[in-house]
Amino acid sequence: MNEYSFLLAIAGVLFIGAMSPGPSFFVVAQNSLSKSRAHGVVTALGTGLGVSIFAVLASFGVTVLLKNVPSAYLAFKLLGGAYLLYLAYKVWCGASQPLEIAQDNDEQSNRQNSSLTRAFFTGLAVQTSNPKTALVIAGIFAAFVPAQPPTNTTLLVALIAFVIDFSWYALVAITLSTRATRNVYGRAKSGFDRTASVFLGAVGIKLMIL
Repeated sequence: MNEYSFLLAIAGVLFIGAMSPGPSFFVVAQNSLSKSRAHGVVTALGTGLGVSIFAVLASFGVTVLLKNVPSAYLAFKLLGGAYLLYLAYKVWCGASQPLEIAQDNDEQSNRQNSSLTRAFFTGLAVQTSNPKTALVIAGIFAAFVPAQPPTNTTLLVALIAFVIDFSWYALVAITLSTRATRNVYGRAKSGFDRTASVFLGAVGIKLMIL
C-alpha cells in the first residue's frame, strides 16, 4: 500500500490548485447564480472531466509536447484565449438580462435540458482552454509519480483529479445557489456579470500575449 503513498501529495497539490480562483470558479459561480444549482453542479462536472483528461494526457507524456513544441503551445494558447474572450463577451451581453425564473411546462423543461448540456461543455471547455493547466498537471506527474509507477496509476490520478475538482466546484455551486445568495445576486446581477466578464476577458488576453 505504501507504493501508492505519492497519491496523497498529488491530491494535496490538486486540492490547492482547485481552490485557487480562476476562470473555472467564475464560470461555475455565474451559472449557479444566474441559472440554477443544477447548472452549477453540471458545470463542475465539466471542469472535473477537463482536469482528469489532462491527467491522462500527462501520464502518456502528451502534455510535455506543449512545452517542447512552441508552435503547438502557441496554437493552444491562442485558441484557449479566444474561447475565454468569446465567453467573456457572452457573459457581458447577458449582464443586463433579468434573472431567469423557473416555469413548470414542457417547453421550459426542454430549454433546461439543453441549457444543462451547454453548462457542462462550458465547464469542460474552460478547464481545457488553458495550456498552463496542462503543464501544471505534467509537472505534478514529473514531481510525484515514480519512474516505475505502480499498476493503475494513470486511472487513480485521473480519478483523484476529477473527484477533487468536481467536489470543490460542486460545493461552490451549492453554496452560491441558495435562495438568499440568489436574491442578493438578483439585485447586483449586472455588476457581478460584468466583473466576471472582465476577469475572463483579462485571462483570455493574458493567455494569448504572454
